[in-house]
Amino acid sequence: MPIHDRMFSSLVFLIVVCIFACLSPLSAREGAKTFDTNQETGFYYTIKKGDTLWDLSQKFYNSQWDWPGLWELNKEIKNPHWIYPGNTIRVFLKPEFKKQPPEKPNRMAIETRFNYPAIHRTGFIKKEQVPALGTVLREKEGNIMMATNDIVYIRPTGHTPFVTGHRYQIYSTSQVDQKIRASRYKGIKHLIKADLEIIEVNTQYAAGKIKKAYTDVVSGDLVMDFYPRQPILEVDEHPDPVDAVLLCSEDNNILVNDYRIAFINKGADDNIQSGNIYTIKRGKENESVYDVKTGLDIAPVAAGRLIVIHTEPASATVMVLSSIQDIHPGDIVN
Repeated sequence: MPIHDRMFSSLVFLIVVCIFACLSPLSAREGAKTFDTNQETGFYYTIKKGDTLWDLSQKFYNSQWDWPGLWELNKEIKNPHWIYPGNTIRVFLKPEFKKQPPEKPNRMAIETRFNYPAIHRTGFIKKEQVPALGTVLREKEGNIMMATNDIVYIRPTGHTPFVTGHRYQIYSTSQVDQKIRASRYKGIKHLIKADLEIIEVNTQYAAGKIKKAYTDVVSGDLVMDFYPRQPILEVDEHPDPVDAVLLCSEDNNILVNDYRIAFINKGADDNIQSGNIYTIKRGKENESVYDVKTGLDIAPVAAGRLIVIHTEPASATVMVLSSIQDIHPGDIVN
């Protein structure tokens, strides 16, 4: 082969290699998934300069050898060596049921986020009822059960006038009265049933359109102003211990399964914050929990984990993340 042909072939090869080297990381960058925080629930981490899957595995799981699981969870990462600052990846939290030390351990800060878009329709417990702005009278066509896109008539209470085009929420309430050891916890559980937009206001009633129903609306349900809450939470896997009790689930089931919403009897006044992760326990030598059914103090063992998704002064709304035993109202949380 002539010398000039060999030189030309070498030059073409170098150009192809350079183009591949430039385009491959670009393809990896463009392949990164954009998570829809209005729809997706889960744990997320935003990559920072200098991060690698190897290092993130050490941060999250205390082992660099768990990086393949992190890569498998994020299939949009085509090459584990190519991750870029600003991209968001999904992470998982391993079950951890060991007793936490009294003091927070020195650890590398990990800014993990938990995203829960459904927070605006999630229930909560307050010591007093949220003042109702009105009461649902009936559906326009006379339907007993009211759902999305139905027009409903509302009797105002007179506390605050309704505003046309404004967002409100339909809710119902129930009493929470539970014996915890030697005392009782009392509060009002609020169940969000639907989003409502007011379309007409006159001197006698207001009319509204149900924009989204989460459960059936019935005559007698209450209307309040929209209750905004934060759907993106900074996660703390090792908060200060708390001596709390699982009060009830949102749907009043006696068995609280994974990903169910429930409530505990401690809140912001007890330094509980949204994003804190706690252990649920049933039975242990030096602790006891009041069992609602038997009236006995039972020694607890680790039963699962939960994350706090909303706090009130004297209560918190939580989601059960995982369970290795049955979880019931009355179990302790710490």
